[in-house]
Amino acid sequence: MRRFIPVLILLTACAETPPTPDDTRLAPEAAPVDLAFCLGDPFADSIGQPVSAIQAVLPERSRVLGPDDIATQDYRIDRLNVYVDDAGIIQRLTCG
Repeated sequence: MRRFIPVLILLTACAETPPTPDDTRLAPEAAPVDLAFCLGDPFADSIGQPVSAIQAVLPERSRVLGPDDIATQDYRIDRLNVYVDDAGIIQRLTCG
């Protein structure tokens, strides 16, 4: 049995490696998010705007999350998540 190990190692070394992914491909579009569950429909057009423009009128159970913020992993369909970048610009909105 031990005499087959070097043969298997050689066969593994000669195996064809998978091609590297092409970085020029576009990422698939994300499915549209239904923000009705978390009362986020009025804010759907706010992406690209500063969060300070809507922060005072966000629903009660919403949270604003920056790129380095820590968030709980519990899923609440009635909570609006507002994701912002370092400059405070809204990047995306989700329920949960």
